[in-house]
Amino acid sequence: MDRFRSEALAWFQPYDLLIAPVNAGSALPVGEIEDRIADFTYTMTHNLTGWPSAVVRVGTSPDGLPIGVQFTAQPWREDVALAGVAYAQEIFGGWQKPPM
Repeated sequence: MDRFRSEALAWFQPYDLLIAPVNAGSALPVGEIEDRIADFTYTMTHNLTGWPSAVVRVGTSPDGLPIGVQFTAQPWREDVALAGVAYAQEIFGGWQKPPM
């Protein structure tokens, strides 16, 4: 685990912020996560490193499910991840009540 974290941090050094999908598609309906856990490898990586990450909704799938983007910053730079999320909310309109 330590070797993974060290190698990942060495790769990340030239960057302030990583922008990546939350998963391989839109949000999943309740109860389907266990069947498609591999879709969440984007977030699993940052869970292993412990880097600060924040997620924001940036769109909606044709099925009406949210599509998110995660912003990941260097260790101890939560302010950078949150600034990325704030910018995305400004551009994409932030939280919107789903149609019921």
